[in-house]
Amino acid sequence: RLKKVLQILNPGLNQLQQNMLKIAPSILAANPLKLQRDCLDAQKYGAYRISVDVMDGHFVPDITFGHNIVAYLNGILNIDIEVHLMVENPSSQLESFLNAGADVLTFHIETSSEVNQLIDYIQSNEKKAGIAINPDTNIESVEKYLEHIDELTVMTVVPGKGGQSLIVDCLEKVRQLNKIKKMNNLEFDIQVDGGVKKDNIKLVYDAGADIAVAGTAIFNTENSIQNNLQTLMDALR
Repeated sequence: RLKKVLQILNPGLNQLQQNMLKIAPSILAANPLKLQRDCLDAQKYGAYRISVDVMDGHFVPDITFGHNIVAYLNGILNIDIEVHLMVENPSSQLESFLNAGADVLTFHIETSSEVNQLIDYIQSNEKKAGIAINPDTNIESVEKYLEHIDELTVMTVVPGKGGQSLIVDCLEKVRQLNKIKKMNNLEFDIQVDGGVKKDNIKLVYDAGADIAVAGTAIFNTENSIQNNLQTLMDALR
């Protein structure tokens, strides 16, 4: 509840909400030795939430963050934390990340045959349930779940590595999802994840996305996080 109050009082967040596209910095690109500073700066200067990419070395080659990082961030941040489970067995990970304080849990449609059970489990814990689809996965594979989920993440890069270029053709899925959403009066958010930069963020917004995950465009550059977030906001105008 305190998180929600502080979000209302956050002027940077209010500015982002006026732009209608919410920006979620991914800590995959943050400085691991200055994670607290980077995340607090992102929060201060208008991030909608923080995205934590969890990789298991199987579904994707790399191994990244565990529930202890989420618990730490939950203790210092007043904005939501999304956990993006790029793992082969998401059901084995849900409880630990829920207990750590994740506000949104996103799993890949390619990894589970128990989709409804995962959605129900996440939502029964009063958290948001999201599904992610890879660039080569079509929206027909998730269409029957759209009325039940809170978010659908369209991957615009091959998952597992930061710093890739956005696959523009994937934005057609965003346009299709937006049409389905409007035609059926559905309320799920559409998130785009991968390669979002100042020169393409307007394309993401125009396609109909509600949330954009950005990593290297915010972290790991010569400019400050404040400057990078402002640059993305300005590109939406």
